[in-house]
Amino acid sequence: MRATKNLHVCGSCRRPFVVPDAIVSAPPGVDGLVAELRCTDCGWTHVGAYPTAAIEALDRALDLTEREMRTALEICELAEELERIDGFARALELELITPEDF
Repeated sequence: MRATKNLHVCGSCRRPFVVPDAIVSAPPGVDGLVAELRCTDCGWTHVGAYPTAAIEALDRALDLTEREMRTALEICELAEELERIDGFARALELELITPEDF
């Protein structure tokens, strides 16, 4: 199976989990770069020559995905911290925690 137009989208499962395993200069007479692509979801791989603009678009897509993942992690960490604070406040209200506990 061939790579899709958007290189970050898998040519097999069509999910946006493609990463480059290797990128090298194309041989003489071939424009662009040669990239080995791999889907981290289904394991699909593909090697092909791509224009530099397509590789740059893949890089931007990976950067965007990383930012989205970091944002999601921050939200999860914040939600977890708020749950701990709420639990502590409930314990104080129910007098399950007293000054002697500290």
